[in-house]
Amino acid sequence: YTNTGATFSKVELTTKKIRLDWEVSAEALEDNVEGGALEDHLVRLMTNAFANDIEDLAINGDGATAPFLSIMPGFIKKHKDNGDSHEAAITVADNAWTPAVMQDIILAMPRKYRALKNNLKFYVGTDAFAGIVKNNGTLSDAIAEALGKNGNTYANTQSYLDGAGQTFGGARTTRVLGIDVQEVPYYPAGYVDLTFPQNRVWGFQRDIIVNREYVAKKDTIEYTVFVRFGIQWEEEDAIAWADSAAD
Repeated sequence: YTNTGATFSKVELTTKKIRLDWEVSAEALEDNVEGGALEDHLVRLMTNAFANDIEDLAINGDGATAPFLSIMPGFIKKHKDNGDSHEAAITVADNAWTPAVMQDIILAMPRKYRALKNNLKFYVGTDAFAGIVKNNGTLSDAIAEALGKNGNTYANTQSYLDGAGQTFGGARTTRVLGIDVQEVPYYPAGYVDLTFPQNRVWGFQRDIIVNREYVAKKDTIEYTVFVRFGIQWEEEDAIAWADSAAD
């Protein structure tokens, strides 16, 4: 007999250094109703905004569009340019992400990855998520509960699916053809991909620290945050995707 050896590949990350600066005047801290608590409030707001910017860059960065998205290519740009992922030939009219369309994306995935179907997940933008929910009927229990007081009639159900009576909140999930669907608000309109959650690799080279300095000449407090991070796909062959905007 012959033992089968294990072959290991290497995923390389190239990190970028990104900086966020802001300042607050001493008068602003003295005159507001929150007093000194305003400083902590602003730090939380700015760092949350910085985190959102990092996510946006990681998804939509193209390495070319100035000034922000040019910092680095994001996940979508990387796999489209390299050509190792698998595009599904689909036609989507009026945001109709039907079961047949979703099945075409699944079939674009190589069979060896489809065998691990329970670990796959769709990632979709907000508009596509709404189309998936509307055309796949995956939220019937939630709809029935939401319309319980008014009666779960066809008209009321359709009104709910069209947006009436729904509330806005965090990213949502649903399930289509036995595969989880995750809403990603920063995804481009009409773009959907299918892959394994662990296929996206994030790397951070330093802890994120808020640096604070009082500048006497300006009578302001300046804040600076640095981050060094990079992204990469572990296996681009394990990505199937579709873009209705390219129809």
